[in-house]
Amino acid sequence: MAQFLAKARGKENLDSRAARSGGKFMPNLKWEAGETKYIQFITPVEEIVTVLFHNFIVTGYREEDGKPIYNSFISRRDRAIDGQDGYDELIDRFEVTPSQRSIALAVELEPVFKTSGKRKTIEGFEVAERTFENADGDEKTVPAVHLIIQSPGNFFGWLSTFADMKPIESSIFAVKRVGKTTDTRYDWMETDAEPIDLEGILDEVEFDFDAYLENLADEDRMRELIGPLPDDFKVNPYQQKKGKGGGGGKSTRTQAKEEDAAPEAAEEPEEPASRSRRFSKLREEMKRD
Repeated sequence: MAQFLAKARGKENLDSRAARSGGKFMPNLKWEAGETKYIQFITPVEEIVTVLFHNFIVTGYREEDGKPIYNSFISRRDRAIDGQDGYDELIDRFEVTPSQRSIALAVELEPVFKTSGKRKTIEGFEVAERTFENADGDEKTVPAVHLIIQSPGNFFGWLSTFADMKPIESSIFAVKRVGKTTDTRYDWMETDAEPIDLEGILDEVEFDFDAYLENLADEDRMRELIGPLPDDFKVNPYQQKKGKGGGGGKSTRTQAKEEDAAPEAAEEPEEPASRSRRFSKLREEMKRD
């Protein structure tokens, strides 16, 4: 099958980054195996949404280099949107199974060290920065605000319990990834450092979180990006088709392979969704009138 080139998709699919709402790209925060990151949440726990999520869906290939174009979608079949009556061509036509994912915004922090003799200790934190090239070719440096899109159980499970004691945005956390694929877990530790004042930081990076969520769940966007794809198009090369015995979805081995090959952070195996609704339902404004 010939590659489905980006030029056939219109301007929104020329770059998957441009398809993200709010007008700005926001990277996902990822951890390598064994890596510890220091983060402070922007999103209060009651505003973290847990949704049916299609991640790293191939919607075309770049004309200039043949590389895949990835987009993500919130399924309209999420209970907080349209439920079982919702439009989702990825499920109906391509048999792609969405996963439960929680979505939040956090800032990555860098430790400030104090050295005493041969001993080096952390005395505080400062906001990390990231540098990118904008559409005009100019280099720009902004605070390292990131999306965190992870399992509500494996990643966010401990955090939901912590939130019963104090607001999550009032603490700085050290989060370590343990394991590589199917054995992945995250170890959390609250530091004793004072939180950093993050007021206005989203204005500084020019990112609208609500608009981003609305865009992910937009039915017209899925119709535009998925509708024209041929029936045999590989939107997810690792997705297992439903067999004669029913089932469908992904085996543990297939999911691990997919996560290792993903263009961004590998995501951990899905946990039972029983704790997912400890976070808020998708905001009411995302429902259609």
